[in-house]
Amino acid sequence: MNPLRWTREHQLAGVIVCVFGAVLGVLMGFIQSPLFFMPQPWHAFVEWVSFPQLQWPWPVFGFLISGLIFYAVQLLRKSN
Repeated sequence: MNPLRWTREHQLAGVIVCVFGAVLGVLMGFIQSPLFFMPQPWHAFVEWVSFPQLQWPWPVFGFLISGLIFYAVQLLRKSN
């Protein structure tokens, strides 16, 4: 099942799911960091995001995992 042959709606849904997964990945990475427990976590979050070398794996993993889950769901729906 080739994702390039999906309908536009499914392709757009896949992109939205992957972007949402990347955002969740950033948030999970921040929650795992020691900066989350500082007195003002919002300022720490802005500081943490300003250094991409600290946080780049989190959105990438969130993007990939959510994309793979979306693809697996599409495969299961196609096989039924």
